[in-house]
Amino acid sequence: MTRLFLTLLLLAGQCWAAPVGWTEHRRALVINTSKDPAHDRVVSGLVKELHAKGFVVTELGDQPRTDGVAYERWIRSVPTLGVSLVYYLGRLTTEKTADGKRVCYSLQLGGYRELATAQDPDLGRNRKEDKPWLSLDRLSQKLDANTARENMVLIDCLGIDDRAQAKLSPGDLHGGAARLSGGELFTAFYPGKAAFHPSLEAPIVGPVLAETLRANLAQGSPLLPERKEDVYTVRPRFNRPYALQHEAAEVCASPEVLRAGRFAGDQWVDRNGFCFVWVPAATFRMGDAAFADAQPVNVTITKGFWIGKYEVLGRESSLFNSGGQSIGTGPLARVEDKTFNQRRYQFFRPAGIGSIDAATEQLEKWQAYLAKVGLQYEGWTYDYPTEGEWELAARAGGKTTGLPAPVKGLGQYANFADVCLFNDRDPVHYIYAHREANDGYGRALSPIGNYRPNAWGIHDMHGNLAELCSNFYTKELLSGTDPNDQTLPSTRSSRLRISRGGSWCSRPEYLHVAFRNAFTGAGTPHVGMRLVLRQGERVTRSRNEIIARMEAEVKAQNKK
Repeated sequence: MTRLFLTLLLLAGQCWAAPVGWTEHRRALVINTSKDPAHDRVVSGLVKELHAKGFVVTELGDQPRTDGVAYERWIRSVPTLGVSLVYYLGRLTTEKTADGKRVCYSLQLGGYRELATAQDPDLGRNRKEDKPWLSLDRLSQKLDANTARENMVLIDCLGIDDRAQAKLSPGDLHGGAARLSGGELFTAFYPGKAAFHPSLEAPIVGPVLAETLRANLAQGSPLLPERKEDVYTVRPRFNRPYALQHEAAEVCASPEVLRAGRFAGDQWVDRNGFCFVWVPAATFRMGDAAFADAQPVNVTITKGFWIGKYEVLGRESSLFNSGGQSIGTGPLARVEDKTFNQRRYQFFRPAGIGSIDAATEQLEKWQAYLAKVGLQYEGWTYDYPTEGEWELAARAGGKTTGLPAPVKGLGQYANFADVCLFNDRDPVHYIYAHREANDGYGRALSPIGNYRPNAWGIHDMHGNLAELCSNFYTKELLSGTDPNDQTLPSTRSSRLRISRGGSWCSRPEYLHVAFRNAFTGAGTPHVGMRLVLRQGERVTRSRNEIIARMEAEVKAQNKK
């Protein structure tokens, strides 16, 4: 395929996007089951300070008929790459696991009932629930396995009701409750076992950690409250800090409510923690004269849509079974630093999902399942973006017209073929490396959200993984209203889909906002997925669906 690469276009004469700061979603769940007014005042002070730091705070404890369900929904909707904090003030209850072999410590919340999972049990392997639903063990297990950047659990324990008849001393009971599982959690528990030492007076229970955390938030101190004299504190592996790294992201609605965004770049998080950015309807000039197959045309997108803030992760794609595909993970970064958290790094590497045909059919099954269990968003559908929608989002209202930055500074915005890839001597791709740019990663995918977002706050539209679009590839851009070619010449034919944005092994021109590529294979660590939530029905059709429609049309015609 002939392509016209204009070196001058890549080096000068472009309208570069203005640097945009990162945003992160902050979520706090504050549960206060104490009936002491003095405790209420302290907890209210904590809530006020959390709000001041940009946390979206959910308060529970005074609605015994609904608190348990609200708790479960909150646990499931912690945002990708966000920070979460759970604070509990109240008594705990001991109860045994189903097999009777372990004693767990559970929150005392009313109104709990088992909710349908977001993953259809028939589409993949769900992890069997083997711990009591309100136990600290299950809470830590769920948080430790989510895709938030950091999670913290703080417990101000007012006492323990030993219903499981563990027959332990108060100190041993509190010591057992303090040992939350989950190696990646930041946890603090008051009062710990040390507070019951015979040489000490009985501990005064209350919102001790709440007051400590409130003070730390107000002063900008480390956010892990610790009272060394009487608190048993579990620190996560690799000894990294729990920190608020970026600006707090604002959302237009709760995860239960889906509506059109208020403005371009508005943000929202769904029930599963997927983060989305609003792209309004628009007419724009698509393409660029530098590329033979992308000569400029006028395109109108008639409906605004929500597009993923990040590329889809493997843990997220498991909700719809990744289209039944074997997830391509791509090469791992080689890091000599022994404190580097390889496990968390792998959490945030996007998944190589190369078959639209497979993923689309599974997305449809997932949508049907969500509707069946009452978890769907009425009038909205998860889908791939069309090529026009992808470029509209990448251009961010005209703020990006080519590359997001000059090539030498492109490493701030994208993971591509740079000096790191050259130094890694990848067997093939290093020969394309631009040795004057440095993105920090060589022959490897970078974690999502690792580079500057575009002007609407969308990360990794350029580089890391090339992203598949709904359309079949055409030799020229399609113009007009909502262009989207979903046709085949015959029931025995196949066509190539389109990938956009370039990947970790692409040379700089592939990252141009108008560059198009015909995707030729499914098993690759170079191509991934970015979800959209669109108004109306899914527009992407698998090859099987297109052929079935063609055959139905032929049958209908023959009956006439």
